[in-house]
Parts: sequence; structure tokens; C-alpha cells
Amino acid sequence: MFNIKIILKIIFLFFLSSNVFAENKVGYVDLEFILSNTNAGKILFKKLESDETKKIKELKLKEENLKNEENKILASKNIISEDTLRINIDNFKKKLQNYKSIKKTELDNLKKIRNDEILNFLNEINPIIKQYMTDNQISIIIDKKNIYIADKKFDFTNNLIELINKKIK
Repeated sequence: MFNIKIILKIIFLFFLSSNVFAENKVGYVDLEFILSNTNAGKILFKKLESDETKKIKELKLKEENLKNEENKILASKNIISEDTLRINIDNFKKKLQNYKSIKKTELDNLKKIRNDEILNFLNEINPIIKQYMTDNQISIIIDKKNIYIADKKFDFTNNLIELINKKIK
């Protein structure tokens, strides 16, 4: 009985003192930096910015036309009859309401297109990032904006930018 207790104690101490040598490699990336500094990301954002600028210019032109029409109505206020003025104001209000509706729809559409394009790009680079993780035995990659402080040696942003630029033309 005494021998069994000694053997159990030795085994118990052995398990307590054994170290686990498994290593989980963790890294972080600046995803915003990757999106805006890869060649494909630069092209994507340049295209999105161009489309958005074009649409905003169109909307501003419509808005200027509405302001000019409003000024014409106000200038003709003392010249035309009250009924004609009321009709002109009602028509202008309908045009203004229509413009606001169109503007909201267009801006929402631009946001949706931007989000969809960025999501498509992320889906395109995700397999590259996964392959990088496998090749370098990395368990977890975290976005830099969610990290308070970390050593630069765990930052894989530039490595991924180079890899993405090579794989996506």
C-alpha cells in the first residue's frame, strides 16, 4: 500500500511539473492599410472614388438647378398672380421632394456598392491570408485596430501586402 502511494505521488508530481511545449503563434495586421495599399485595393478605391465623385457632381448640378428655379419663383412673386404663384410653389415642392428622395436613394446605393466591392475584395484576399497563416504556422491574425499594444515582430501587414500584390494582378 505504501509503495502505491509513493508511485501515485511521483506520477502526480510528474504531471504537475511537465511543461506544455505547444506554441500558438499570433499576429496582427492593419486591414485598412492592406485594403488601401495593395495594388488591387488602390485600383478599387480609385474606381469607387471616381464613381462617387461623378454621382455627387450630378446631384449638385440638380441641386443648383433647383435653387435657380426657387430664385426665379421668388423673383416672380410680385409679377404673377397668386394662383400661378401657388401652382409654381407646389410644383417646386414636388420637384424638391423628388430630388431629396433621389439623392437619398443614390447615396444609399453608393454606400451599398462601396460595401459590396470591399467585401468582394476581402473575399478575394482571404484565401491568400489563410495560405500565409498555414505557411507560417500562425494560429490567429487580429486586426490592428483591436490591439492596444503589441510588438512589431507580430505585425504581418507588409508581408501580406507583398504577397497579395504578387498573387492578384
